[in-house]
Amino acid sequence: MTSQNPVQDRLDELDGQEASARVLLERTLRLAGRRLDHRRPTGPALRLAVGFHRRAEHAAAELACAIAHLERTDGR
Repeated sequence: MTSQNPVQDRLDELDGQEASARVLLERTLRLAGRRLDHRRPTGPALRLAVGFHRRAEHAAAELACAIAHLERTDGR
């Protein structure tokens, strides 16, 4: 965070969290698919993927709410 604007810093942070969580989700699912054994559940990989998905969705929702609030208040 390099700016002196805490609102922009938070928006940037949320954007970064969403992006990194989505990358981790895709990576986890790809790795789970490579190791998929239909005789055994893929419990740990599935739990990781769900966690990354929830983190990405939470960051995206918080980012959308923050932007909507700023638009309603004209940044004031």
